[in-house]
Amino acid sequence: MIDLEKKLQEIIERKYDEVMRDKNANAKFAKIFGMEGNAVGQIGEEYAKFLISQFTEIIDDGVIHDEYDIQTRKGVFFEVKTARKGSKNSTFQFNGINPNYNYNYLLCIGICEDVVLFRIFEKKDLSYHHKDRKFYIKQGDFEKQLVSMNPNNQVNFKLTLNLKDLSDISLIESELNEIFN
Repeated sequence: MIDLEKKLQEIIERKYDEVMRDKNANAKFAKIFGMEGNAVGQIGEEYAKFLISQFTEIIDDGVIHDEYDIQTRKGVFFEVKTARKGSKNSTFQFNGINPNYNYNYLLCIGICEDVVLFRIFEKKDLSYHHKDRKFYIKQGDFEKQLVSMNPNNQVNFKLTLNLKDLSDISLIESELNEIFN
């Protein structure tokens, strides 16, 4: 008799090895590369809550919010997007961005095998260009287009950023100080 569970376990192990082949499995954050997208997002939100709680109190009412992820006592709302570095290139794809949501800041957290990166955008950095009929995010000389996640989906967009577009997490303290002081 064939051990059906053992066969499934073998397939999963082989797929895990295949997925992790290009990753340093001993790196600090390697385990996140084997997780599905929702788990990655939940990790990012919990981490963002920890970071922001170092600067102000977070109002956590236990409700899942449609238009923001974090509300602070000071009335500042954050939308948090978390992405892993792509396996074939050095990009991060931040999914599910809705420019019409009610938040003040979009916090993008990029996770590599051994380093955490970030970028914070103010809501005013998002704009719709009527001529092109496209959304863009712009900070100074930096400008990127938000791309529809699916054809004909004009609600949820994705933002692709390169390693060079993000900053080391050690620099987030000064940016959060500016926001809250």
